[in-house]
Amino acid sequence: MNGKTTKYYKYKHSGSGTITIPISIAEALNWKHKDDVNLVIKNIDGKIGLFMYKKEK
Repeated sequence: MNGKTTKYYKYKHSGSGTITIPISIAEALNWKHKDDVNLVIKNIDGKIGLFMYKKEK
């Protein structure tokens, strides 16, 4: 499995966290600021992760 390294940040005083997507990848996927992005949990080659895709309007 290949990929680009990024970071996950969990905020102490919040019930949420953030995954940073590099701008170059967002641009390659034609993602714009505040686009709806769906997340699906997938198991690929024995590794569990997220599959993210832009929700079309």
